[in-house]
Order: sequence, then C-alpha cells, then structure tokens
Amino acid sequence: MDNSVKKMKTSLDCIPCFVRQALEASKMATEDKAKQEKALKRVLLELEKTSLEGKIPPDIARKVHRIIRKVTGNSDPYKKLKDEYNRKALRMYPNLKQKVAGSEDRLLTATKLAIAGNIIDFGPGSKFDLEKTIGEVLVQDFAINHFNRFRNALQKSEKIVYLGDNTGEIVFDRILLEELKSKEITFVVKGGPIINDATVEDAKFAGIDKITQIRTISNGEPGTGPKRNSKEFIDLLKSADVVISKGQGNYEALSEVNANIFFLLKVKCPMIARDIGVKIGGIVVKQSR
Repeated sequence: MDNSVKKMKTSLDCIPCFVRQALEASKMATEDKAKQEKALKRVLLELEKTSLEGKIPPDIARKVHRIIRKVTGNSDPYKKLKDEYNRKALRMYPNLKQKVAGSEDRLLTATKLAIAGNIIDFGPGSKFDLEKTIGEVLVQDFAINHFNRFRNALQKSEKIVYLGDNTGEIVFDRILLEELKSKEITFVVKGGPIINDATVEDAKFAGIDKITQIRTISNGEPGTGPKRNSKEFIDLLKSADVVISKGQGNYEALSEVNANIFFLLKVKCPMIARDIGVKIGGIVVKQSR
C-alpha cells in the first residue's frame, strides 16, 4: 500500500450489509437452495475470521463476492441486472443529452446527471427510482459544493483520469465525458465483475469508446489491471491534472490519496454519510485536497 493512502475504516455496521449482499448475490447466482446456503455459510465463516483492522469495505466485499462466484459456479451473478440497466440508461441517453443542450450551464447539468446515475448501485440495495432521482438531483443543492473548483480545474487541465463505477451509470458518465472536449482522458473501469461494477465490455456497450480522445483501462481484479491500492494505479492518479472519481467505493478507497481528485457521488450508505459529513441522499462534489 502506498503510504499516501489512508484507509477508510470498516465499521461493525458494515457486517450486516455484507451478509445481505451475500444473500442477494447467491439468489441471483443460482436457484439451487443448497448452493445458496453453502455460499452464505462460507461468507459467514470468512467474515468471522476476517479482522476489520486496516480494511476498507471494498476489500471485504471483494472477498465476499469471490466466495459467491466460486461456490455457485456463476462468474457474474448480477449479469442480468447489469445488462438491464445498461440498456435502460442507453434508452435514456438522447433525453439526457437534450437536458444538457437545453440547460443554462452545460457542465453543471452534465455533472449532476453523472451524479444522478450513481443511484444505480446494488451494493446498498436494489430498490431505487432512477427517473425520480434524475429529476430530484437536477434541482438539488450540493451537500458538499466544490463545483466551482471542479470547473476551474477542468478548464486548466489537459490530462484527466475518470474513475467509472457501475453499469448503467457509465452512460451518465458518458454525458459528462462528452462535455470535456479537447482533453486527454483515461477512463478506468473494473477488471472483473464485483456486484454491478462496470467493466471494459460495459464501457464499450455504453459508447465510451466512441469518444475519440478517451482510452479505457481496467483495474480491480488480479491479472486484469493495476489494483486500486497499487503503486502503479496511485501513480496514474498523481500524473493527472484532474481525477474524477465516481461513487462510494472509490471514495472509500481513495479519499486520502495525494492527488487532485474530485469525488462525485450520491450518498447512499450510513457509514459514508458519517465519514463525509452529509445526510443520506446528499449529492457531493468534493475535492480531496
């Protein structure tokens, strides 16, 4: 671990969430009740022997979902849901573009839409209303408002690293990416499926590869790219003029990295709300330094 990275602590309150995720994922992975039970018990055993000291929630979630995939034999339990929301978001894309084109401040609207897309997150749970969230976020004030800093940093930047988060959500990211003309952009997604994290395949489906100045790379799974806490990955962040970081997981892992990171997220988890100092449901543009 690079010493510039301070880990966000995993709370005891995270444990019930890991168990809920394991149960949901096992049911999505297989209809075989015996396999579901076996997977859940394996997760409980893993949680019992895993110390929370020095761990961030994504570290433990990765272990939990690796167990589910191994026991059930399903390499991507959320595949059906992921594909559903990729398609749903793409159907919304023309209307989202119209919202940006008709707005008084294109960058502000595109940023808020990118944050609205962060509601598509099956880690905290699968119950949300995407259309309602879009309408609310567009008129909502930022709970942490570093947007003017964000705008100024983007205007001065040439090299941007954009950390994507979830499937479906990356179509909303595309809206913001398309506003960042004439910038050199590296779009980072996960190297393998953990919950509904977006992969390179999802980025292509969302049309990210159609934006000519963008290259897409992966991280997060052994053998597929640099891990989020690796020196290689941290050096990539430090080399950028601006890092745009989407979602709670990236905030948990990278909130203390010594780079010019702007965290864009909708707060959905009580632990994140407490750490970042806003209420659940708040929308955030937060500079790391």
